[in-house]
Amino acid sequence: MRSRQPVTSRVLVTSASAVCALALATAPGHAAAATSWNATGTVADVVGAHAWGTISAGPSAGTYTVTANIKDTKADSHGARVNLRAACDGSCVTLVSVSASGLDEVRTGSFTLRAPITVQECLTEAGVDYICAEPYTIS
Repeated sequence: MRSRQPVTSRVLVTSASAVCALALATAPGHAAAATSWNATGTVADVVGAHAWGTISAGPSAGTYTVTANIKDTKADSHGARVNLRAACDGSCVTLVSVSASGLDEVRTGSFTLRAPITVQECLTEAGVDYICAEPYTIS
């Protein structure tokens, strides 16, 4: 009979309207249900973009699988982007992003990342970040 591995739970609170509870299994070889995250109502929220997704234990110890969706919510000249930043081997930062352009356009990306992981909504102009909100930690 195998012994059970511990499960780590984390609760992140940034405001009364933005509470994100994550229950993440950290034991290798054990599947964990994906937990939802949403940038709306957090410091990562910017008008014109909507970013949301899921986070779960990754394929190897110390990693997470993050799915990120971005929706362009305004009919204007700006696109929408979600930036995800994560640690990489302690001496650098990994930056990945998903972009969408055009009213109600939605794009999705999936990434394997190391904690801590932050998300940040941005508006883009000609494919370049134009206005970005503050990073919000999801792990």
